[in-house]
Amino acid sequence: MASNPQQCWPYANELDRAYHDTEWGMPVHDDRAMFEHLCLECLQCGLSWIYVLQRRDLFRAQFHNFDIDAVAAMTEAELKRIMEVPSILRNLPKLRAIVGNAQCAQRLREELGSLSAYFWSWTDGKTILYMGHQKGNVPASNGLAATIAKDLKKRGFKYVGPTNIYAHLQACGIVCDHRESCPRYSYIVENFPTVRKRRDNEA
Repeated sequence: MASNPQQCWPYANELDRAYHDTEWGMPVHDDRAMFEHLCLECLQCGLSWIYVLQRRDLFRAQFHNFDIDAVAAMTEAELKRIMEVPSILRNLPKLRAIVGNAQCAQRLREELGSLSAYFWSWTDGKTILYMGHQKGNVPASNGLAATIAKDLKKRGFKYVGPTNIYAHLQACGIVCDHRESCPRYSYIVENFPTVRKRRDNEA
């Protein structure tokens, strides 16, 4: 539960607050930014979000600012070098997954024109407002996330379970889970195309 009506969650620190106030839930249509959010959710799997957020600039520096083509071309030798970088997440399977996911993103881009087009195709380009979520009743995942996760896994993506994908949809503004009392909720509703859906018909 948020500590006051305008907070969507209890902020860990000012970095966390700034992420909420300037980025979380804002509709993303840029492939680089979409891929970065997906990578951060993959890296976060099993860890706290603030752990990843505090190392975001470090990940950007090591992974070519999450440029899809540059990351897709990274070698095993580069990944092993990254493993020696101070304060980096030393999890080689996750680092390999970032490269593999970039290669999968390239194939998606060839098929649909962009990675962003793929994700927005699930909602007809509209941000979903689930009934009840704006009151703070937000699940860890839902039917839509499970469906997308299943499709991504078939396409070869790694670390894309329903919980990670739901977090990705929230971060990229495909689902708006800001509280109704949060100023960012009204900003998104007033400035972007949205659609309201029942929680019991989530997919």
